[in-house]
Amino acid sequence: MSPLRPWRLAAQIWGLALLTQVVVLLSLTAMLWMSRQPPPHSFGRLHDYIVREMAMHAGEPGGLQAAVDRASEQTADRYALFSADGVLLAATRGAEPPTLTAEQLAALDRGERPDKPPVVVVPLRAEDGLAGYGVVHLGMPPPLRPGLSTLAVVLAVLAGLSLLLARRLLGPLRRLVATAQAFGAGDVHVRVGLPPRGPLGLLGSVFDEMAGRVAELLRSQRELLANVSHELRTPLARLRVALELAAESDGEAARTELTVAEDDLAQLERMVEDVLRAASLDLASLRASDTHTALRRQRLDVAALVLLTGRRFAAAWSRCRVSIDVPDRPIDVEGDPELLRRALDNLLDNARKYSEPGAPITIRAATDDDHVLLEVIDLGIGIDPADQPQVFTPFFRTDRSRTRATGGVGLGLTLVQRIATAHGGTVALESEPGRGTRVTLRLPRASRGAVEAA
Repeated sequence: MSPLRPWRLAAQIWGLALLTQVVVLLSLTAMLWMSRQPPPHSFGRLHDYIVREMAMHAGEPGGLQAAVDRASEQTADRYALFSADGVLLAATRGAEPPTLTAEQLAALDRGERPDKPPVVVVPLRAEDGLAGYGVVHLGMPPPLRPGLSTLAVVLAVLAGLSLLLARRLLGPLRRLVATAQAFGAGDVHVRVGLPPRGPLGLLGSVFDEMAGRVAELLRSQRELLANVSHELRTPLARLRVALELAAESDGEAARTELTVAEDDLAQLERMVEDVLRAASLDLASLRASDTHTALRRQRLDVAALVLLTGRRFAAAWSRCRVSIDVPDRPIDVEGDPELLRRALDNLLDNARKYSEPGAPITIRAATDDDHVLLEVIDLGIGIDPADQPQVFTPFFRTDRSRTRATGGVGLGLTLVQRIATAHGGTVALESEPGRGTRVTLRLPRASRGAVEAA
C-alpha cells in the first residue's frame, strides 16, 4: 500500500474549488457578453443597403411601401422611413415610433446615431445633405441582462459542483466515522472497506490495517490467557498432589515428590518470566527512550557467552549432544548479557524440544563484516513452511508443538525477536520439515572506542 499523503487530499479539494472558480468566471463572462450593448455599426451596413433600396422608390409611395414590406419579410425586422423634416414616408405595421427632434436630427447629420437597441437609426444622405432617416426595429429579442434567471443558472452549476464534492468527501468520511464509532464500541471486526483509491480510500485502508492489528492483538491476549490458564493448571495440580503425598509419605517418598514439585515450580517461574520479559520489551519499544532503560548494556564477549551457555545447557541436558563452535578471539558487542543469554537459552530449549533424544544440536558464534552471527542448529522435526511466517508471532505454536511434552505458551521465539530488536539486530529462521531448523541471531559488533557502561 502506498503511503498516505495528506497533500493529495488537499490538492483534490483545491482542484475542485479551482474548477468552481473557473465556472463562476465563465458564467460571469457570459453574463457580461450577453448584456453588452450592440455597437451601432454591427447593423448599419445591412440596413444601409436596405434603406437605400427603399430610397430608390421615394417618388413612388406604393413602391416605397412595397420595398419596406419586402425588407421586413426578408429580415423579420420592422422599418419606418422618415423625411428630413420628420414626415413618415412608409412603415411596416407596428413600426411608427415618434419622430426625431431637431437636436436629434442635427446630431444624426453630424454622424451621431441615437440608437437605443433594439431600435437602430440609419441616416439617408443625398448630395446636398441629410435627405431623411430610417428607423429599424430589430426582430431579435432584447439582449439578456444580468437577472434572476442568469444568477439561478450560475447557482445551479455551483450547487452541482458542491454536490459532487460532497459525494466524494462526505460519503467516505461518513463511513470512516461510523466504522471508528463501532470499533470504539467494541466491534473489533468492523472494517471501512473503501476501495484503495484516492486519499480517503487510502485512509480507510490504513484504518482497516490498524483495526486488523488491534483485533489480532486482542485475539493473542485472549489466547495468552487461555494458554497460561492451561499451562498453570497442570503444574499447580501436580504441586498440590506432591505436597499431599509428601505430607502422608515417609522421608524418601516425600523427597521424591518435592523434587517433582521443584521442577514444576521452575517451569512456572520460567513461564512467568517469559511473559513479563516480553511485556517489558514491548512496552519499552513504544518509546525509543525506554529501550536503553530496559537494557543493562555493557561491552561483552559473546564468544565467551556462547561457550558458557552451551556448556551449561549440555550439563543440564546430558542426553543431548551439544556441539559448540566459537572462535578463539573475543567477539565484542554492546548488549545486555542476561537478555542475550536468555535468547540463546530459548533457542537451545526449542532445539531440544523438537529434536529426538540424543540428536545433535549446534550453537555457533561467528562474525560477518560489522555484525555478529549467533546460530543454533538442530536436526529435529522442523517447521512446516505454512507456519514459518508466524513463528515469531506472540503466543503462536504449531499444531505439532501443542503437546504437554513441549509445554510453553509460544513466547520463546517471540522473546528472542524482541531481544534482537532491542539490541538493533535481527533474527532469521530456516527450517525444513524432517531435516531440522537453523535460527540466526544477527547483532551489530561493538565499536572499537566503546567502553563498558557504568
